[in-house]
Amino acid sequence: MNLNVDAFYIIISLVLNLYLGRELLINENTKGKIRRRRRRRRRKRKRKPTRTFMEIESDLKKSSSPVTSMDQRWSLNGTTALVTGGTKGIGHAIVEELAKFGAIVHTCARNETELNECLKQWEDKNFKVTGSVCDVSSSVQRKKLMEDVSSVFQGKLHILINNAGTGIVKPTAECTAEDYSHIMATNFESALHVSQLAHPLLKASSSGNIVFISTIGTFIVYQGGAIYSASKGAMNQITKHLACEWAKDNIRVNGVAPSVIKTPLIENLFVSMTHLQLRL
Repeated sequence: MNLNVDAFYIIISLVLNLYLGRELLINENTKGKIRRRRRRRRRKRKRKPTRTFMEIESDLKKSSSPVTSMDQRWSLNGTTALVTGGTKGIGHAIVEELAKFGAIVHTCARNETELNECLKQWEDKNFKVTGSVCDVSSSVQRKKLMEDVSSVFQGKLHILINNAGTGIVKPTAECTAEDYSHIMATNFESALHVSQLAHPLLKASSSGNIVFISTIGTFIVYQGGAIYSASKGAMNQITKHLACEWAKDNIRVNGVAPSVIKTPLIENLFVSMTHLQLRL
C-alpha cells in the first residue's frame, strides 16, 4: 500500500514538473515574442518618414536623366495600327492618341467627306494617318479594307482597334429581324471578320495586339438596349477565345468596356431613350 502511495506521489510530482516546465517554456517563448515585437516597433519608429510626391518630383528634376515628357516614357514609333470607325467619338480619339505616340495609323469610315476632313486635320498636325471609305457591315468592303491595309503597311500590322459600331434604343418586343441583322453585322460580325482577315498581318509583325471596344451595357441593363448589348456580349466572348487561341502567334487580345461617353452616337441614342421613357 505504501509503495503504491509513494508511486502515486512520484507520478504526481513528475506530472507537475512536466506541466510547470511546459508553462515556463511557454512563458519564455511568449516573452521572446514580446521582445521581438518591441524591437520591430523600435526599428519602425527609427525609419525615415515616407517621402511626399513633391520630394520625389524634386529628386527627379535634380537627377542627370529626368523624365520630362510622355514621349520619353514610351513610344509607338515604327508600329502600324488600324482603327475602324476613326472619324468620330472614341475612334477619333484613339487615332489621335496612337498618332501622338508615333504610330502610323490607317482608319476607315462610311462617309467619304468626313474622312477627308479628318485626314486633312491630321495632316496639319503632322500625324501619319491614312484612310479608306468602308462600311464595316459589308463583307465585301471589309475585304477591300484589309487589302488596302496590307498594301499600306507592307503586310504587317501591330495594332487592330475594333471600334466601329452602331446602336438603337427600342423595346425588345418591337425589334425587327432587320434591326437585329444590322446591329450584329456592324458590331459583332465586322469585328470578328476584320480580326480574321488581320490575323496573318498581326502574326507577321511578331507582336500583334487587338482591342475590342465593348460596353458596360454587357454587365448592366440599359433600357431599350437589349440587341446592342447582346452584340457586345458576343464580342466579349470572342475576345476571350481569340486571346487563348492566338497567344501562340504572339497576338494579344483584350477588350475595353466603357460606360456612357458623350459621342455623336450616344447623343442620338439619348434622344431615342428620352422618347422611349416618355412612351413608357
